[in-house]
Amino acid sequence: MRIFLDANVCLDLFDTSRHNAKTTVAWYMHHKDNSANEFYFSGDFITTIYYVLTEKKKLPAQQVIEAINQLSKEVVPVYLKHQDFLLAQRSFFNTDFKDFEDLIVLHSALRAGCETLITNDQSILKRKTFEGMKIVRPESPRTE
Repeated sequence: MRIFLDANVCLDLFDTSRHNAKTTVAWYMHHKDNSANEFYFSGDFITTIYYVLTEKKKLPAQQVIEAINQLSKEVVPVYLKHQDFLLAQRSFFNTDFKDFEDLIVLHSALRAGCETLITNDQSILKRKTFEGMKIVRPESPRTE
């Protein structure tokens, strides 16, 4: 399964003090070694992750760069293309979903062939699907 991780999920993986981090990390650790899963994130999130972790969390730049590099070995970065912008623009004007930034991410995930988007963003979660792609939150794995 091709799974796209939203920016808030990626930040949870780096910053365990965030509200949803414990659940997100548990979900990721449970799913990451399943060879049927392929993980993706927007390479354009890298600047946001770097900024939040170095400027807001005051982590050393070298440590953050190394952590992003490690994430990129497990989760494939998908970089924004102009077509994503054009599709997001069309969706913005032709649907009731009016978060343009999220529309760009959703279209990038679709272009990567992702079947599922993992997010903690309430406005995206309300949609449940986007053009056939499931939208779900990371949930703690069940223990049998």
